[in-house]
Amino acid sequence: MPIFEVIAGGLHKLDQTTLADEHLWERRDLQLYLRQHLHEIDGTRDLLVIAEEFADWADSKRRIDLLGVDRQGNLVVIELKRGASGEHMDLQAVRYAAMVSTLTLDQAARAFAQFLTQTGEAVSIDIARDRIVEHIDAEDPEEEFGRDVRIVLVSEDFSLEVTSAIMWLSAKGVDMTAIRLAVHKLDDRLLLNFLQVIPFKGAEDYQVRVRNKEQAEQEIRRNKVTWNGEWYVAYGGRPWDEARDYGFVSAGGRSATGRLFSGGLSRLPVGSRIWVHAPGTGYLGVAQVLAPPVPLDAFEVSLDGEERRFSEVTNHTWHGPEEGDAVEHFVGVKWLDKVAVATEAFNEVGLFGNQNIVAQPQDPKWIHTIERLKQRFPMWDSSV
Repeated sequence: MPIFEVIAGGLHKLDQTTLADEHLWERRDLQLYLRQHLHEIDGTRDLLVIAEEFADWADSKRRIDLLGVDRQGNLVVIELKRGASGEHMDLQAVRYAAMVSTLTLDQAARAFAQFLTQTGEAVSIDIARDRIVEHIDAEDPEEEFGRDVRIVLVSEDFSLEVTSAIMWLSAKGVDMTAIRLAVHKLDDRLLLNFLQVIPFKGAEDYQVRVRNKEQAEQEIRRNKVTWNGEWYVAYGGRPWDEARDYGFVSAGGRSATGRLFSGGLSRLPVGSRIWVHAPGTGYLGVAQVLAPPVPLDAFEVSLDGEERRFSEVTNHTWHGPEEGDAVEHFVGVKWLDKVAVATEAFNEVGLFGNQNIVAQPQDPKWIHTIERLKQRFPMWDSSV
């Protein structure tokens, strides 16, 4: 990003140079500048540097440029790279993050005490430990220490290869920040500009929400259980009295995207057991499927011992034949147990719910839900 000096009559673009051209080195110069000014640079403002050239492991050739702790107690690996590509620093930093992930508070305190001593402030390990604890903004700082590891990369530029890796790792839940460093000259002075490029400044909250959503969805997928054979059916926005008295569940209409709501009913095998839920209200009962779904004008019910077309006896309005394939479809059922009125529907925190008309739940909540439903509807096994 160019920097301009405001002069009389316009702007003067400053010359851009490089760390190498100006004989500035990673360890001797950039590392020193950063650890002294992290609190002034976006992406590192909340960090306390506890070690420099950290290598508290068997292979002492591998050293973390700077190691910090943020306000949440997370360890932060800070890697610096002189040059225009940031080549391999992403993989190197991930390796270092894994290596420090088991660091204890006592080990961190020892490293911090050594670091402070090297920089001219000799303190005991206990004092260093107290400073780390004071830096962590939590009710129980010692418990929160080292919960996770963040990565901060600082380079003069990042190649497409490195940027792609950072974005992919970020999407997978690895907390990574990339800061681009630019060197400019103004007369005989050098100016350094630090620009946070990942996550894009101003979009952190959005990206965090996206990442959290993806992590939650991944967690759900990981926690899927084997389907137990019990079907879930959503029967919502429709009259309960006739479904209860005539024995059916139904669906009709079309979504904004063109999906037929009745389509899922054809998945229900004859003889299967279904648990019927009114979304937003609660569970209405449990039933056994007697027949495949049929459209409104073909559905028949028994009234006073006589088979009648349901369309002739219903007191409610349904999706009619004029709607084509979006017409209401009905599945005849035998109720095994049910509530008398919809206001008595069974609902409590922790029960499974789904907007799909028919589902074969693999959510762990379904196991708990079935256990609770069988207590609420004790006649659930009366004919199956």
